[in-house]
Amino acid sequence: MKLRSLSFASLILGLFAGTLHADDPSETPANQAGIAPVKHMIDTHIHFYDPTLDIPMTWPPTDDKVLYKPHLPKEYGPIAKASGVTGVVIVEANETLRANYWMLDLVKDDPFYVGLVGRVDMPQDSFGETLAAIAKDKRLVGIRPRVLEDGSFTDPAVIENLRELARQNLTMDYLTNSGGIKGLKVIETVAREVPELTIVVNHCLGYDFDGKPASKQWMRAVKRLAKNKNVYCKISGLYQRSVPQPAPQDIKHFEPVLEMLWDQFGSGRLIYGSNWPVTKRTDDYASFVRLVDQFITPKGQQARENYYWKNAATAYRLPLK
Repeated sequence: MKLRSLSFASLILGLFAGTLHADDPSETPANQAGIAPVKHMIDTHIHFYDPTLDIPMTWPPTDDKVLYKPHLPKEYGPIAKASGVTGVVIVEANETLRANYWMLDLVKDDPFYVGLVGRVDMPQDSFGETLAAIAKDKRLVGIRPRVLEDGSFTDPAVIENLRELARQNLTMDYLTNSGGIKGLKVIETVAREVPELTIVVNHCLGYDFDGKPASKQWMRAVKRLAKNKNVYCKISGLYQRSVPQPAPQDIKHFEPVLEMLWDQFGSGRLIYGSNWPVTKRTDDYASFVRLVDQFITPKGQQARENYYWKNAATAYRLPLK
């Protein structure tokens, strides 16, 4: 399918035209601009949790009036479908092993939720057995370990557990913050040490968007990391990674760094994710889709298909065609 003939200016204006129609999930902002719809749209980064339950939580803070409340499928599902989302990968937001089972049970009868990136602590002797027990539910597509950026990832026991993760055909998500140069160097080492492991680095590699080009040091770290073909980058979490808050909803604020990531990872290793409900600190879900559409749509229909679902299907081994 090809893009219809539109000038760049009319395309971008069209992205903001009209409102989303909840009764027609195909009516995404880009589609309203006359752009061919993508076959699938997979949100690979959302969180479900409920502070009213007896599952211990360390995030979000109890004084966060936006986030410290239940965030569950009954709220997320309708707003995501109204923006064209056809499938979802949930990402852990809790330190407890029990939370993995809670999340899987929460959506067990809903095929809209195609995967879980769960939580299993890395430095433990029983890692493989624990992982295999959760992975009996085939919706487990990976884990996001919370190992500090202090060298723990290069501990021989952790490296062996990462090899076991790859042997079980699962992916590792990785979260790095505050520019993430140290974290990017750590994960580059892991990518080289365990090349059979698929790694998905969250939220634009942890970059703090201030509207300026990235530093030369950060760009060098990204270039080294991107040379490892087993590493993917989620173009996700733009709202919360913005320095000014609430985040600007003009892609120009993010564009210098996003274009650099496009140059390094290309069309084949960028993945869509929203980071809902953290997006609520700036605006609604539909506004986030409009923002990322401004980045990916001008790059052509194949880039859109790759970003919105094909790359996710590869990285997380989702049964999508």
